[in-house]
Amino acid sequence: MSWITRKSFGLVLAVSLAFAAILGGSLGIAVAKHSSTVTGQCPGGSPGCNINFVGAIGSGDVSPANFTKCLPAGSWEAIYIWDGPNQEWQHFFSPSTPAYVNSPSAGGISTIPRFSGVVLIMKLGQPSQNVTLLDANSESCN
Repeated sequence: MSWITRKSFGLVLAVSLAFAAILGGSLGIAVAKHSSTVTGQCPGGSPGCNINFVGAIGSGDVSPANFTKCLPAGSWEAIYIWDGPNQEWQHFFSPSTPAYVNSPSAGGISTIPRFSGVVLIMKLGQPSQNVTLLDANSESCN
C-alpha cells in the first residue's frame, strides 16, 4: 500500500467514524422528550395557523394524556395522528371534552405509536411558545 493510499484510507476511516459518532449521538436525543414551538395566533386573522406538526419521536408508545401533560392547561384543543393500517385519522381532545368522545370506538387515540406524526391544535389566540412533549409514559416534565 503506497503512502497516498494509506493516507486516503486513514482519512476515509476518520471521517466515517466521526459521521457515525454524530449519528449515534443524535439518536440519544431522538428517543427522549422533545420540545416544539407552537402557536395559536394567526397573522391577519387567517385560519389554520393553530395547527402545529409536533411529531412523536419516541422509544415506545405513549398515552395521549402523558404526551400532552406538560402543555399549559387550557392552551390546546386536540391532537391527531394518522392510523396508516386503517387509513384514518384518530383524535384526542383536551381533558375538558367528555371521555366518550376520546374513546377508541369513536376514533379516539388510546396510545400514540412509536414514531407517529402528531398534529397538535392549539386554542386560537395562544401566543407562540416552546412546549415540552413527552415521548414515553415514564418521562416527566422536569
